[in-house]
Amino acid sequence: MGRRNRKRDGDEIDGFERDWLQQRQQKSKSQKIDETLSTSSQNQRQPSTSSGDSGGDVEGDGQKKDEPAGQKKNSSGKVESGSLRNESSASTAKVNGTSTSTDQEKIDKLKLKKQRQKERRREKKANASAANEAATQQRKDAEKAKQLQKQTEQEKKSREKQPKQGFVILQKGVKCLDLVVGKGQVVQHRKKVRVSYTLRAKSHTTGKIVDSSRNFPFRVGKGEVIKGWDIGLEGMRVGGTRRLIVPPSAGYGNKDIGAGRGADLYFEIELLHVAP
Repeated sequence: MGRRNRKRDGDEIDGFERDWLQQRQQKSKSQKIDETLSTSSQNQRQPSTSSGDSGGDVEGDGQKKDEPAGQKKNSSGKVESGSLRNESSASTAKVNGTSTSTDQEKIDKLKLKKQRQKERRREKKANASAANEAATQQRKDAEKAKQLQKQTEQEKKSREKQPKQGFVILQKGVKCLDLVVGKGQVVQHRKKVRVSYTLRAKSHTTGKIVDSSRNFPFRVGKGEVIKGWDIGLEGMRVGGTRRLIVPPSAGYGNKDIGAGRGADLYFEIELLHVAP
């Protein structure tokens, strides 16, 4: 009978040890608690007695007077470990819950940190891309402006090299162009005429006005005016308007009259009257 009781008690202790080992493998913190509880349970256990011993006073319900509340002994005198297992399980669950909460907080913090790092990298990448696009656009704008300026200069040079369309080249390089062909009397050599004229520098339309008159009389071919006028007004009729480009050789030579030394003179002349 005593051997059966000891075997049953041994089975109960073996089951408790298996539970304890499983809890120890789950968390390092629960291991310390299990060891403490195991030590406490070993201290509370009483030496086993045989079934024939009659040690200790027993109360009417079969429990000894000095047994702590909540603990029971079997027929071999060993303390049952059910309450200890409950306490161990509760402590382990509490520790596991605290550990799980702490681990979750750490995981959340790591996730938040990684998310912020990704956002900063994206923001930095976007800023770098915007800066590159701005720099590229500035280079393109500068190249376009440079090309436009170069094209404008080439067109200007090309216009300067091309001969004036419609102008007729006369003696001494004088050029003339009739804007309005008159219907009145024709200019004749040594005849007195009256004209209205404007002298400009570099251009008939946009050049600086050097000289002008609304009623200027002179005799053609008498040397009263520059040679370019005597040549350029020949064949003109009253009411007509003519433009002249007079080179220095048919004008004032190297003398500067306001258009610059040795410059071409741009006249626009309207014939008002020819004396009979």
